[in-house]
Amino acid sequence: MSSAKIKLCVDAAAVADATAEFVIEVALHAVKERGVFHWCATGGSTPAALYAALREPTRSARMPWEKSSIWFGDDRYVPRTDPLSNLASIDAVLLADHAGALSPLHGARVHPWPTNVPSPDDAVSAYLHELYAAGVPTAASGYPTFDLVMIGIGGDGHCLSVFPGSPLSLPEAPIAAGVPAPTHIEPHVPRLSFSLGLLSAARAVCAVVVGSSKSVMLDKIMHGSEGVHELPAKAALIPTATWIVDQAAAANLQRE
Repeated sequence: MSSAKIKLCVDAAAVADATAEFVIEVALHAVKERGVFHWCATGGSTPAALYAALREPTRSARMPWEKSSIWFGDDRYVPRTDPLSNLASIDAVLLADHAGALSPLHGARVHPWPTNVPSPDDAVSAYLHELYAAGVPTAASGYPTFDLVMIGIGGDGHCLSVFPGSPLSLPEAPIAAGVPAPTHIEPHVPRLSFSLGLLSAARAVCAVVVGSSKSVMLDKIMHGSEGVHELPAKAALIPTATWIVDQAAAANLQRE
Protein backbone atom coordinates (compact mmCIF):
# COMPACT_ATOMS: atom_id res chain seq x y z
CA MET A 1 0.00 0.00 0.00
CA SER A 2 1.20 3.54 -0.73
CA SER A 3 1.99 6.25 1.79
CA ALA A 4 -0.71 8.52 0.35
CA LYS A 5 -3.62 9.42 2.60
CA ILE A 6 -7.15 8.29 1.69
CA LYS A 7 -10.28 10.09 2.81
CA LEU A 8 -13.44 8.07 2.16
CA CYS A 9 -16.71 9.95 1.67
CA VAL A 10 -20.24 8.63 1.39
CA ASP A 11 -21.05 10.09 -2.03
CA ALA A 12 -20.07 12.64 -4.67
CA ALA A 13 -21.64 15.55 -2.78
CA ALA A 14 -19.64 14.69 0.33
CA VAL A 15 -16.48 14.47 -1.80
CA ALA A 16 -17.09 18.00 -3.11
CA ASP A 17 -17.58 19.30 0.43
CA ALA A 18 -14.49 17.51 1.75
CA THR A 19 -12.37 18.68 -1.16
CA ALA A 20 -13.52 22.27 -0.68
CA GLU A 21 -12.53 22.11 2.99
CA PHE A 22 -9.16 20.64 2.01
CA VAL A 23 -8.54 23.44 -0.50
CA ILE A 24 -9.40 26.09 2.09
CA GLU A 25 -7.11 24.47 4.67
CA VAL A 26 -4.17 24.36 2.27
CA ALA A 27 -4.89 27.89 1.01
CA LEU A 28 -4.99 29.42 4.50
CA HIS A 29 -1.75 27.68 5.45
CA ALA A 30 -0.03 28.85 2.25
CA VAL A 31 -1.13 32.45 2.78
CA LYS A 32 -0.01 32.37 6.41
CA GLU A 33 3.40 30.94 5.49
CA ARG A 34 4.12 32.66 2.15
CA GLY A 35 1.46 35.31 1.58
CA VAL A 36 -0.02 33.68 -1.53
CA PHE A 37 -1.78 30.49 -2.58
CA HIS A 38 -0.74 29.01 -5.93
CA TRP A 39 -3.35 26.40 -6.82
CA CYS A 40 -2.89 24.12 -9.84
CA ALA A 41 -6.42 23.03 -10.74
CA THR A 42 -7.68 20.26 -12.97
CA GLY A 43 -10.38 19.67 -15.57
CA GLY A 44 -12.68 16.83 -16.44
CA SER A 45 -15.94 16.14 -14.63
CA THR A 46 -14.75 16.80 -11.07
CA PRO A 47 -14.16 20.55 -10.63
CA ALA A 48 -17.62 22.05 -11.14
CA ALA A 49 -18.97 20.46 -7.94
CA LEU A 50 -15.87 21.56 -6.04
CA TYR A 51 -16.15 25.14 -7.27
CA ALA A 52 -19.82 25.22 -6.33
CA ALA A 53 -18.94 23.98 -2.84
CA LEU A 54 -16.31 26.70 -2.53
CA ARG A 55 -18.90 29.33 -3.47
CA GLU A 56 -21.17 28.33 -0.60
CA PRO A 57 -21.27 31.62 1.35
CA THR A 58 -19.75 30.50 4.65
CA ARG A 59 -16.95 28.67 2.84
CA SER A 60 -16.33 31.46 0.37
CA ALA A 61 -15.92 33.88 3.28
CA ARG A 62 -13.10 31.69 4.65
CA MET A 63 -11.28 31.21 1.34
CA PRO A 64 -8.48 33.77 0.77
CA TRP A 65 -9.58 34.55 -2.78
CA GLU A 66 -7.65 37.82 -2.98
CA LYS A 67 -4.38 35.96 -2.31
CA SER A 68 -5.15 32.96 -4.56
CA SER A 69 -3.89 32.32 -8.08
CA ILE A 70 -5.29 29.44 -10.13
CA TRP A 71 -3.14 27.60 -12.67
CA PHE A 72 -3.81 24.37 -14.57
CA GLY A 73 -1.92 21.10 -14.77
CA ASP A 74 -3.17 20.51 -18.29
CA ASP A 75 -5.81 21.56 -20.78
CA ARG A 76 -7.20 20.72 -24.18
CA TYR A 77 -5.68 22.75 -27.02
CA VAL A 78 -8.99 24.43 -27.80
CA PRO A 79 -10.30 27.99 -27.41
CA ARG A 80 -11.34 29.08 -23.93
CA THR A 81 -14.94 29.33 -25.11
CA ASP A 82 -14.97 25.67 -26.18
CA PRO A 83 -16.94 23.45 -23.74
CA LEU A 84 -13.95 21.07 -23.74
CA SER A 85 -11.70 23.71 -22.19
CA ASN A 86 -10.79 23.30 -18.54
CA LEU A 87 -11.81 26.93 -18.15
CA ALA A 88 -15.47 26.06 -18.79
CA SER A 89 -16.31 25.23 -15.18
CA ILE A 90 -14.14 28.08 -13.84
CA ASP A 91 -15.95 30.59 -16.03
CA ALA A 92 -19.41 29.17 -15.32
CA VAL A 93 -19.07 28.59 -11.58
CA LEU A 94 -16.27 30.69 -10.08
CA LEU A 95 -16.03 33.73 -12.32
CA ALA A 96 -19.75 34.20 -13.00
CA ASP A 97 -22.13 36.15 -10.80
CA HIS A 98 -24.80 33.85 -9.35
CA ALA A 99 -28.23 34.94 -8.13
CA GLY A 100 -26.97 38.36 -7.21
CA ALA A 101 -23.77 37.06 -5.60
CA LEU A 102 -20.69 38.55 -7.23
CA SER A 103 -17.81 36.31 -8.22
CA PRO A 104 -15.38 35.96 -5.31
CA LEU A 105 -12.38 35.69 -7.65
CA HIS A 106 -10.86 38.33 -9.90
CA GLY A 107 -10.42 37.03 -13.43
CA ALA A 108 -6.79 38.17 -13.53
CA ARG A 109 -6.00 35.56 -10.88
CA VAL A 110 -6.93 32.71 -13.24
CA HIS A 111 -4.06 31.70 -15.51
CA PRO A 112 -5.16 29.49 -18.44
CA TRP A 113 -2.85 27.77 -20.87
CA PRO A 114 -2.59 30.13 -23.89
CA THR A 115 -4.45 28.12 -26.52
CA ASN A 116 -4.69 31.09 -28.89
CA VAL A 117 -1.06 30.82 -30.04
CA PRO A 118 0.12 29.15 -33.27
CA SER A 119 1.31 25.81 -31.84
CA PRO A 120 1.35 23.67 -28.69
CA ASP A 121 5.10 24.31 -28.35
CA ASP A 122 4.43 28.04 -28.34
CA ALA A 123 1.71 27.55 -25.74
CA VAL A 124 3.99 25.56 -23.43
CA SER A 125 6.81 28.09 -23.72
CA ALA A 126 4.48 31.00 -23.04
CA TYR A 127 2.86 29.29 -20.05
CA LEU A 128 6.14 28.46 -18.37
CA HIS A 129 7.33 32.02 -18.92
CA GLU A 130 4.14 33.41 -17.35
CA LEU A 131 4.37 31.02 -14.43
CA TYR A 132 7.97 31.88 -13.55
CA ALA A 133 7.37 35.61 -14.11
CA ALA A 134 4.50 35.41 -11.61
CA GLY A 135 6.90 34.26 -8.92
CA VAL A 136 5.75 30.68 -8.51
CA PRO A 137 8.64 28.97 -6.68
CA THR A 138 10.73 26.44 -8.56
CA ALA A 139 12.01 23.11 -7.26
CA ALA A 140 15.58 21.94 -7.88
CA SER A 141 14.15 19.76 -10.63
CA GLY A 142 12.96 22.87 -12.49
CA TYR A 143 9.29 22.13 -11.90
CA PRO A 144 7.08 24.81 -10.36
CA THR A 145 6.30 24.18 -6.70
CA PHE A 146 2.57 24.72 -6.40
CA ASP A 147 0.97 24.85 -2.97
CA LEU A 148 -1.67 22.42 -4.22
CA VAL A 149 -1.97 20.32 -7.37
CA MET A 150 -5.42 18.85 -8.01
CA ILE A 151 -5.83 15.82 -10.25
CA GLY A 152 -8.61 13.59 -11.43
CA ILE A 153 -8.12 10.00 -12.58
CA GLY A 154 -9.05 8.77 -16.02
CA GLY A 155 -10.65 5.42 -16.67
CA ASP A 156 -7.37 4.32 -18.27
CA GLY A 157 -5.31 5.38 -15.24
CA HIS A 158 -4.08 8.69 -16.63
CA CYS A 159 -3.72 11.92 -14.71
CA LEU A 160 -3.01 15.39 -16.03
CA SER A 161 -2.81 14.60 -19.77
CA VAL A 162 -0.20 11.93 -19.18
CA PHE A 163 -1.68 8.77 -20.68
CA PRO A 164 -0.46 5.18 -20.26
CA GLY A 165 2.77 4.74 -22.19
CA SER A 166 3.30 8.49 -22.58
CA PRO A 167 6.88 9.82 -22.67
CA LEU A 168 5.66 12.40 -20.12
CA SER A 169 5.58 9.57 -17.57
CA LEU A 170 9.34 8.96 -17.87
CA PRO A 171 11.95 10.46 -15.51
CA GLU A 172 13.64 12.31 -18.38
CA ALA A 173 10.40 13.94 -19.56
CA PRO A 174 10.33 17.69 -20.20
CA ILE A 175 8.58 19.83 -17.60
CA ALA A 176 5.64 20.34 -19.94
CA ALA A 177 4.79 19.54 -23.54
CA GLY A 178 2.11 19.34 -26.15
CA VAL A 179 0.28 16.01 -26.24
CA PRO A 180 -1.14 14.57 -29.48
CA ALA A 181 -4.86 13.88 -29.52
CA PRO A 182 -5.45 10.52 -27.80
CA THR A 183 -7.17 7.90 -29.92
CA HIS A 184 -8.16 5.54 -27.08
CA ILE A 185 -10.14 7.97 -24.93
CA GLU A 186 -12.39 10.95 -25.55
CA PRO A 187 -12.25 13.76 -26.32
CA HIS A 188 -9.93 13.20 -29.29
CA VAL A 189 -8.25 16.61 -29.22
CA PRO A 190 -4.64 17.69 -28.63
CA ARG A 191 -3.62 18.62 -25.10
CA LEU A 192 -1.10 20.72 -23.21
CA SER A 193 0.27 19.17 -20.04
CA PHE A 194 2.87 19.18 -17.34
CA SER A 195 4.63 15.87 -16.90
CA LEU A 196 4.45 13.76 -13.75
CA GLY A 197 7.33 15.50 -11.98
CA LEU A 198 4.82 18.25 -11.21
CA LEU A 199 3.31 16.03 -8.51
CA SER A 200 6.47 15.32 -6.54
CA ALA A 201 7.44 19.01 -6.71
CA ALA A 202 4.13 20.18 -5.18
CA ARG A 203 3.70 20.96 -1.51
CA ALA A 204 0.40 19.06 -1.56
CA VAL A 205 -1.50 16.93 -4.06
CA CYS A 206 -5.21 16.15 -3.97
CA ALA A 207 -6.59 13.32 -6.12
CA VAL A 208 -10.38 13.22 -6.39
CA VAL A 209 -12.08 10.00 -7.52
CA VAL A 210 -15.85 9.68 -7.78
CA GLY A 211 -18.20 7.05 -9.14
CA SER A 212 -18.45 3.30 -9.70
CA SER A 213 -16.92 3.62 -13.18
CA LYS A 214 -13.57 4.35 -11.49
CA SER A 215 -13.68 1.53 -8.93
CA VAL A 216 -11.71 -1.11 -10.86
CA MET A 217 -9.07 1.38 -11.95
CA LEU A 218 -8.70 2.85 -8.47
CA ASP A 219 -8.01 -0.63 -7.10
CA LYS A 220 -5.38 -1.19 -9.81
CA ILE A 221 -3.73 2.11 -8.99
CA MET A 222 -3.67 1.39 -5.27
CA HIS A 223 -2.76 -2.30 -5.37
CA GLY A 224 -1.79 -3.39 -8.87
CA SER A 225 1.69 -4.38 -9.99
CA GLU A 226 1.78 -1.95 -12.92
CA GLY A 227 4.28 0.88 -12.85
CA VAL A 228 3.85 4.60 -13.39
CA HIS A 229 4.54 4.25 -17.13
CA GLU A 230 1.52 1.92 -17.42
CA LEU A 231 -0.68 3.75 -14.88
CA PRO A 232 0.51 7.36 -14.60
CA ALA A 233 -1.85 8.15 -11.69
CA LYS A 234 0.42 5.99 -9.52
CA ALA A 235 2.74 9.00 -9.45
CA ALA A 236 0.30 10.47 -6.92
CA LEU A 237 0.89 7.67 -4.42
CA ILE A 238 3.23 9.86 -2.39
CA PRO A 239 3.22 11.14 1.22
CA THR A 240 2.19 14.66 0.18
CA ALA A 241 -0.95 13.36 -1.57
CA THR A 242 -4.47 13.07 -0.21
CA TRP A 243 -6.97 10.94 -2.14
CA ILE A 244 -10.60 11.94 -1.59
CA VAL A 245 -12.81 9.09 -2.75
CA ASP A 246 -16.50 8.23 -2.57
CA GLN A 247 -17.82 4.81 -1.58
CA ALA A 248 -18.78 3.93 -5.14
CA ALA A 249 -15.23 4.50 -6.40
CA ALA A 250 -13.79 2.62 -3.42
CA ALA A 251 -16.02 -0.44 -3.87
CA ASN A 252 -13.27 -2.62 -5.34
CA LEU A 253 -10.48 -1.62 -3.00
CA GLN A 254 -8.93 -4.62 -1.34
CA ARG A 255 -8.99 -4.67 2.43
CA GLU A 256 -5.67 -4.42 4.14
